Amino acid sequence: MENDDETERKTLELVESIYRIALEPHTYDSFMGRWDAFVQDRLSALDLLRSEAGTMETSEIATHFEIAERLLEQTRTVGEAQAPAPETKTASGPDPQFLIDSSGVVVWSNAAAARTFQLKRTTRFDDLGLPDRYHTALAQRVAALGTEAEHGDPPLIFQMPAVAASDGLVVGDMVHLQAQRLHEKLGSDLLLVGPLVAHWPPSMPGLLMKTYGLSQSECEICELLSRAHRPKDVASYRKSSIATVRTQIKSLLVKTGCGSQTELVRLLHLLMRVAENHGPSRPAAPISQGKMTTILLDSGILMPVEVHGPANGKPVIFLHGMLDGASLTLQLRETLALRGFRFICPTRPWFGNAEPDYGPMDTAPARIGTDLREMCEKLGIRNAIVLGHMAGSVYAFASAAKAPDHIDAIVSVSGGVPIVSRSQFADMSHRQRIVAYTARYTPSLLPFVVRAGINQINSGGTERFMQSLYADAPIDMQVLADPEVSRIVLEGYKFATRQGHSAFEIDSYQVVRDWSHLVAGSDVPVKLIHGAHDPVVSAKSVRDFARHLGNRASLEIFEDAGQLLLHQFPERVLDALAEVSP
Repeated sequence: MENDDETERKTLELVESIYRIALEPHTYDSFMGRWDAFVQDRLSALDLLRSEAGTMETSEIATHFEIAERLLEQTRTVGEAQAPAPETKTASGPDPQFLIDSSGVVVWSNAAAARTFQLKRTTRFDDLGLPDRYHTALAQRVAALGTEAEHGDPPLIFQMPAVAASDGLVVGDMVHLQAQRLHEKLGSDLLLVGPLVAHWPPSMPGLLMKTYGLSQSECEICELLSRAHRPKDVASYRKSSIATVRTQIKSLLVKTGCGSQTELVRLLHLLMRVAENHGPSRPAAPISQGKMTTILLDSGILMPVEVHGPANGKPVIFLHGMLDGASLTLQLRETLALRGFRFICPTRPWFGNAEPDYGPMDTAPARIGTDLREMCEKLGIRNAIVLGHMAGSVYAFASAAKAPDHIDAIVSVSGGVPIVSRSQFADMSHRQRIVAYTARYTPSLLPFVVRAGINQINSGGTERFMQSLYADAPIDMQVLADPEVSRIVLEGYKFATRQGHSAFEIDSYQVVRDWSHLVAGSDVPVKLIHGAHDPVVSAKSVRDFARHLGNRASLEIFEDAGQLLLHQFPERVLDALAEVSP
């Protein structure tokens, strides 16, 4: 058993990673590793997963999560100026950041700040070695924490001397910083101190590529230069020689028509204002593959619906999962007409362009089932099969219960099953298991974990996010080697997170709870098809679920498939649909 010192060390490392991920999206994988270790260490104290009292909410950790969640909310306005540099950035990057609480203590600092300013957890702002006028100004900001103040106050701009040689700085170099108040809901505020740099809009690389023909690598160098990094800093950051960087800067001067590096930086800052004013406010929606329509529900909600296949085909209501959309492979779309199926694909609330649903989270499946019944009535759909893909299976059962006059059968593809035992968690791959543990054991912290992942996606880490999900699934990784499948999966992440974290949070909540009451709500036939190497739901869990369903269910486990069965073997999915089609 770990001693108290070891436990405290791990807790401090977790706290460090909580703050880091809020400000540095590229560290998401490191945070998830430490959070997983924290949860695993405490699982032994819990009884069966069925016990609703079996949670691990701790006030200390929850407080840090709440602070960090405020950081996630406010860094779009405060911290975008400290936005991480390109995807290659490491934890030892040259941008120092730290937090000061109302008592004047540095409660967190990233590695760069700790190295450059020799910060410790007990350091007070009085010990920062600031010139008198900056010390006085910062003291006033600290004293104002926790008092009434207007949101949107301008940041305090100041200089702070480096006390150690680090990240291209020598002792005595003055570092330009800004401090801005982060308004909290915990009785006191914090000051976020970070580098004085300009915000690099997401659309900036595209503007530079289109206007000046720059490469991705050259865009990354431009971003670093715009953040006031010197050529030697850029060389250290990119792990290249100063001579190489100087040659690249000369190439940039030629392409942009600038006469000096100073002129180039001035141009970049002008272009950043253009990109910020005209860039997209959120990721673009995936390009539709089928015919799009919109259903006006009696509640006044507009439900987007995408339709694939012949108009006279057997209706199949396709319910997407937690991180996928209605995008289908070309092979599947072309085969629909031959097999006589018509896929009707409604977009669930909070996904894609669908309107939100602010109702209670635990009854979300029932509300979606009611909406689908109304959709069927308005579209004249009867004798349909509902296909639940991955987490969409929860909503497939709910829909069959709510629309018995319209749905004849359920087909679950790589579907979720009620999670009722800790052994089911143990069968999950690493990344999915961490999210599932959080949803079940520390539900109040789930929004932060989900939002941090979305922050990684929106900061250019989509492929890294995908690689983490399927790191323990070699068959799925082989399927993802197909560019079309990879594109569909990546589009699914953007589809799921286009409106933020709510869609993912709601589905995460559903899949780790016992939703057997939804299963008991109908008696239609059920066909389960599943990959033996699915990294989320084990074949054993699906077999147990099929036994629970009794004679109404049939099951096929494919030994050569994983979670991406729909994309890997679309014919097998259509065979399952044909089997239950009357």
